[in-house]
Amino acid sequence: MKQAFLLFTLLYFTQFSFAKESSSGSRFTYDVTGSQSTRNGNQYQEINLGLNWFLQDWLIWRNSAFQRQGDKIDSIYGLDTSLRLQQEWLNESRSLGFKIFGGPGARLASSDSNAYFGEAGLGLRLGGLMISAGVKSLKYFSTRKDQDGIQLPKDENQVFLTVSGGGVL
Repeated sequence: MKQAFLLFTLLYFTQFSFAKESSSGSRFTYDVTGSQSTRNGNQYQEINLGLNWFLQDWLIWRNSAFQRQGDKIDSIYGLDTSLRLQQEWLNESRSLGFKIFGGPGARLASSDSNAYFGEAGLGLRLGGLMISAGVKSLKYFSTRKDQDGIQLPKDENQVFLTVSGGGVL
């Protein structure tokens, strides 16, 4: 965690030969995210549809509806809400760029799967397409069990991949 914070801090204050993105006022974007992880030896997948409100270029309130399905688990669904800090560097034509992001959030979900989380990641803009990857670390409030009655861990890490393009509302 200290290394991630240090990396974020160094990259945030480092000046690249890219211009920082600026916008006039707040804006909304959307994206689709897929993630996969393993829990008690069973794989699961999650799909999210996210709505991002850029309060500032560097501050985003993200709300993401999700559904999770997998082996020996009940499907769950819900809403992830988070406050992300972001730094993005783009070339003047906005066709090539790099971003880093991270922040805290809460998961409101079915089947006693409410949790709080932290997430961080990196992104690459190529033309009109943004590809991001990162890690979400969840801490569940309740004790959960799989379909075989085996207790699930309260801590969980997901690796996610986000693809978005031209999704401005």
